[in-house]
Amino acid sequence: MHKTLLTYLAITLMLFSVSAYSAEIPPEKVAIVTLENGAKIQINDDFTWEYVFLENQTTNKLDANAATVTTSAAVVATAEQSSVTSPVVADTLTTSAMKQATLLKSTAKNGVKVSYLNSQWDDKNRLGLTFELSSNSPEHYVVIELEIGLFSDSGSLIKKETVKVWKAIFRMPESYLRKGQIRESREFWIEGIDKQQWKKQLMTLKITEMDSRM
Repeated sequence: MHKTLLTYLAITLMLFSVSAYSAEIPPEKVAIVTLENGAKIQINDDFTWEYVFLENQTTNKLDANAATVTTSAAVVATAEQSSVTSPVVADTLTTSAMKQATLLKSTAKNGVKVSYLNSQWDDKNRLGLTFELSSNSPEHYVVIELEIGLFSDSGSLIKKETVKVWKAIFRMPESYLRKGQIRESREFWIEGIDKQQWKKQLMTLKITEMDSRM
């Protein structure tokens, strides 16, 4: 799958560079790629990609010259021009995402990967989540903010929570997240989750903010 992804990423970025002179394309979304297993990913113009896991998910509008790639037909086509609309995101996981839920339990940005590690419930019916962080970045990170989306077993969004999944101690460089390190986050306690509706442990992760030191 990764080989296919890299191939079409290269094709899409090449098309993007050719067409960029004639159209202003949003800085994030360049194309949507459908993989052979049915999963869809969004390719961004900063050489990153992410899974499209929500029904009717849209981010910034693709311009007329933004590329859409479909691997099943091995076809690259340009999107037709459409009027500007506000982003619309339905809070429901796609069927494909639910079948490959493990893929949504990790995310990466700027050389840092954050993955779901484990969970537990306390006597107050709070959900405790722990994450693993690994870095391949030359930056020394002191703060990493993570958006967590928790979904019911039917795929509907229950709650979104934003946490500082990594926070270094002031004036203690040894507490920074550095290249080559694997660290475990502290446990985050989240209220308002029905244990009976979260047996499949469906979630999405997204790194929202990062602060580093040299």
